This record gives sequence, structure tokens and C-alpha cells, in this order.
Amino acid sequence: MIAQDFSFKKIEHMARLVVPYSLMLFLLLLHFVTLPFLPDGFEKPYFILMPLFYWSIYRPSLLPPALCFGVGLAIDVLGGMPPGLNAFMLVLLQWLIKDQRRFLMAQSYGTIWALFTFICFATLTVQWALYGLSNWNWPHFLPVVKSAALTTLIFPFVTWLHIVVHRILPVASKAYH
Repeated sequence: MIAQDFSFKKIEHMARLVVPYSLMLFLLLLHFVTLPFLPDGFEKPYFILMPLFYWSIYRPSLLPPALCFGVGLAIDVLGGMPPGLNAFMLVLLQWLIKDQRRFLMAQSYGTIWALFTFICFATLTVQWALYGLSNWNWPHFLPVVKSAALTTLIFPFVTWLHIVVHRILPVASKAYH
């Protein structure tokens, strides 16, 4: 029988790692529920883009491409989108943001927010275009603008939650970066 070391330090380490994934799962679930503070028919924010953006910059080891693909595929299947659309976009975004990580870490919050705004509008526009290509029918563009604008407006609040979660995470090993 193999001896297992169940030290408090290891349990605490694992418990701390559960918190960011729980927040990501919560934001993913918000993507599919009706939000009571939004008017009927109003477009919902693209919640999952926020943790993808934050963790790709500040703790990329928490967000492997396989997780991005799985989350994107779940959004596609549960949301009735063409399979692979969100999966492709999330993996591509994670790769692009992670590639520019050193540059982004040196930027002010205002620059990060502006860049998130650009990425959000670009992502939702590309998704709208790809969805239209897959169906040969492009829906109205105004809901895309509303969703991107709302996502951008709530980004600082969700970022604050990510910062709080980031502070309780165990210290990252240099091997993971």
C-alpha cells in the first residue's frame, strides 16, 4: 500500500486552487441563467471572457488550452451554437493573451481595461460573423454591441473578485510559467 501524505499544507493548497475554478464555474453558469437585474430581452454579458482574460495574464498555469476548449464547447452545446465556435475563440484568445503576457503585466489598469474592451468587441463581432457564415443568416448586430458594452462595464467588478481570489492562491512555482 502506498503511503499518502495528507498534511494540512497540501489540503490547504488544494482548497485554495479550487476557489478560482469555482469562480470560473459561477461565471459560466451566469452565462446561461436569466439575470433578474437585466430587462427582458436584454443581451447578457459574455461572462466567461473575464476570467479567461484575467488568468491568461496573471496566472496562466490555471487556464490550460484544454480547459478553454472544454468551456467553449460547453457554451456551444448548452447555448445551441455551432459546435466549436466558442471553443475555437476561447483557445485562440487564451493563446494570444498568454503570448502578450509580459507586455500586459507591465500595463496600468486603464490600459488593461481598454484592451479588454477591444478584445471583447472583437471577439463578439467575430463570433457573430462566424455564426452568420455557418447559418448563412446574420442576426442583428445591435445585441452584439449591447452584450460587449455590458461585459466591458462590469469587467472592473469581476476583476476585483479575481484579484481577491488571486491573493488567496498559493505562491506559483516558476516551473508553471
